[in-house]
Amino acid sequence: MTDKPIEETRNNTENEELSQEFLKIAQWLKKLRFRKKFFGGVSEQDVWKKIGELNAMYEEALRAERIRYDALIEHYRKSLTSDSQEEIAVEEDY
Repeated sequence: MTDKPIEETRNNTENEELSQEFLKIAQWLKKLRFRKKFFGGVSEQDVWKKIGELNAMYEEALRAERIRYDALIEHYRKSLTSDSQEEIAVEEDY
């Protein structure tokens, strides 16, 4: 197999996209503050709102991860198909 190793075949923009998604989540969590109630504690509505925002960010990161994995799987399926066709061609030459 003449294809490059998986680390070299990854598209840098895909890796940066994925990294950006997780960096975005990390930055958001660092800045996370809850609205306080007048008599102590935090606002339950604010907590649920922030949980919803965090969930949306994780779903977006997961979507990016799935796209990346699908691209890698497709790449290896194509490389396996082309390798098997090359082997058949070599065997027919003998």
